[in-house]
Amino acid sequence: MTVQTFYRYAVWLPLIVPGVLTLAARGLGFRPSALPLGEIIVLSGMYGGLPYAVIALWGTWWIDSRPERQIRRRALQAPLWMLIPWALFAAVIGVLARRIDAFAGLAGLGTVIIIPLGYAYVGVVFLLRSALDLDDATTVPPKA
Repeated sequence: MTVQTFYRYAVWLPLIVPGVLTLAARGLGFRPSALPLGEIIVLSGMYGGLPYAVIALWGTWWIDSRPERQIRRRALQAPLWMLIPWALFAAVIGVLARRIDAFAGLAGLGTVIIIPLGYAYVGVVFLLRSALDLDDATTVPPKA
């Protein structure tokens, strides 16, 4: 597996983890909220899933032939980039509800969750990456 393939899969973790957690908890007969941080993770998938899917789609395409250094730099920016589609999503909810306070509350709460949870995912991805011996598809192998 190349570094780029690893990061293409890893960009989907914030959608996969809440989904797997929800299915596993329900399959075992308990609520995800019974787990430490379980409810926050599940709610992040429910509310942040659609806005994050925009970022994940773009990131999957963008990673294509970038060197790992550039990918890691963008990964460190990703939680901040997520605030843009989140604010748009919260604004749509506020307009549909015809309540500016709904927009402000949702946008504020989401921001408080997005930043630490986003950097936690980035940290997990970097830890996983450090445990794997992967080839960088952008490096040219030495001539024999």
